Amino acid sequence: MRTKFLLLTFLALLTITVFPNMAQEPSYTVLLDGLNSPRGVNFSPDGVLYVVEAGNGGATSIPGPFDGPVQFGFSARVSAVVNNERVTLIDYLPSAQVESAPGAPIEVLGAMDVAILQDELWVITGHQLPGVTLTGLAIGYDTVQLRPFQVLDLYGYESENDVDGTGEFLSNPGSIAFMPNSKTALIVDSGANAVYRKAEDGAFTVLHTWDNNPVPTGVDFSDDGTIYALGFLSGYPFVTGAGRVDVYNADTDDLLVSYEGLTTVTDVIIEADGTILAVQYASFDIDRGGWQPNSGSVIAITPDGTITPVLSNLNFPYAIAKHPIDDLYAVSVNAVGELGTGQVITFSLLPPTEG
Repeated sequence: MRTKFLLLTFLALLTITVFPNMAQEPSYTVLLDGLNSPRGVNFSPDGVLYVVEAGNGGATSIPGPFDGPVQFGFSARVSAVVNNERVTLIDYLPSAQVESAPGAPIEVLGAMDVAILQDELWVITGHQLPGVTLTGLAIGYDTVQLRPFQVLDLYGYESENDVDGTGEFLSNPGSIAFMPNSKTALIVDSGANAVYRKAEDGAFTVLHTWDNNPVPTGVDFSDDGTIYALGFLSGYPFVTGAGRVDVYNADTDDLLVSYEGLTTVTDVIIEADGTILAVQYASFDIDRGGWQPNSGSVIAITPDGTITPVLSNLNFPYAIAKHPIDDLYAVSVNAVGELGTGQVITFSLLPPTEG
């Protein structure tokens, strides 16, 4: 306990950051437009931005993971941004448009996240769909020919082991992050309420589980690999303030600190000084039809627990990434809603230079 206190005290002393009581939120630029349900965004080590779209479903009606059918197809894809233009790298990934309540935003389940090493690219395909073997997976591709060399069947593991012990065999892997300078990765399965560790040889083991359905979402390592952070959405009815971000010791996997009182966290990144940027997806109000548009945000959480708004009034933001060299951040927005309206926006927290 004393060690934990000393660590938190030390981190608090480092909280002279770029986020102190910002007088105004930074402006952002739309980098990509016209996307279909953009989800994960990630930079490669050399600064190339990769974007995952869950797609627009398809023309085939099949049973869904919830009540009722979904419109299924192979419209999810992974793209790279080259000279500010989107270039498709991997397509024909599974995609399913959920039949939702009248007036509710369109939601598409499909490819969810991407992580890039020098010679490997990993793609996460989300919600398991009955009879569709390409969902609930982590797929490793080589970066030269972009052909899969390994597939981790996360839904298969959940269906055999009931990882969170709830009796519900659900799998919705949604996020992956590699430890710095390593092929060891953490994979978050929101449906199974679990975090898996993928070893360098591709074998995976259960690292964390929760039986109270907190719905883990995004994951990120610090640049030095000493800690990692997990975001939590919270379960239905997605009560405001029920989300959180947990920080763990990467050597022992012990919980160091939990930042609570957040709302529907879907992604996190850790800054060099220990500040965490978290994406809050949206507020949920059952009396007003469910998910509320333009209620998402990006916030900064300093090690002493101070929360500072970074970007507000975003429409269903989902994931965040930071360029490995400069101070540019990328965020996917309009992750649900009218198809073809998805975007990736970019912003910087550095003060503008005087000309």
